[in-house]
Amino acid sequence: MQGKTRTELYKQFLDFITFEVQHERQKENRRLLNVFVWSFILPAVTSALLMILIKTGALPRAARNYLDWAILIFPVSFALYLLSAEVLTQIPATIKRGGIATELTQAAKEGLWREKVCEGMRRTIGSSASDWKWLTASFRIDLEKMHNRTRYLTALAGAVFYLILQGVDLLGDEPPQVAWMKSPMGWIEVSQNDFSQFIGLGLFLVLFYLSGSQTFHSLSRYLNCAELVKTTLDQNKT
Repeated sequence: MQGKTRTELYKQFLDFITFEVQHERQKENRRLLNVFVWSFILPAVTSALLMILIKTGALPRAARNYLDWAILIFPVSFALYLLSAEVLTQIPATIKRGGIATELTQAAKEGLWREKVCEGMRRTIGSSASDWKWLTASFRIDLEKMHNRTRYLTALAGAVFYLILQGVDLLGDEPPQVAWMKSPMGWIEVSQNDFSQFIGLGLFLVLFYLSGSQTFHSLSRYLNCAELVKTTLDQNKT
């Protein structure tokens, strides 16, 4: 460990974060697989099986009326299971202890996660306090660049999609329906579909920005863990 440069230590630090993120993502992937199976695979198989049974005469043709219910029963059942397992079970504790106590319980779980990650960082990297100071500063710079890139891409996507929407309107066969709106500057010519386009564009940009920000905040948790490791080493040194 002593002979490694700070660049090598930083790469090792990033590799550790990558491994931890992939480990957490595997749990989410298993959950998404369950959602896909219950929401798409089982309804599709059930629908195909019922159609075959109806065509072969094993089921009466009146069973077609219940085909939609047979398709919906799987995703609805899975949604009710998730609701009861993750939300409804927390309601009695929330009522009994209060919302603040529930939030503090979640904070305690986050504390256990930080302790586990910090221990893994110290065991995997095991560098000095000055190196950890450099690692945290470098990672903070990269996270800020990532956040700025998300803002830039959001603005760029908004401009591109706005031009695409305007181009679609100009290339349309039907002339745009125009309305007049009164404003303090006078009467302004406004296309009737501009409002719906702006609403759709705004929702898309919000989702696009939140998606990038989620990655930023997820990686910020590891920056906080690195800060805790650096603080601990500083305290041990003094």
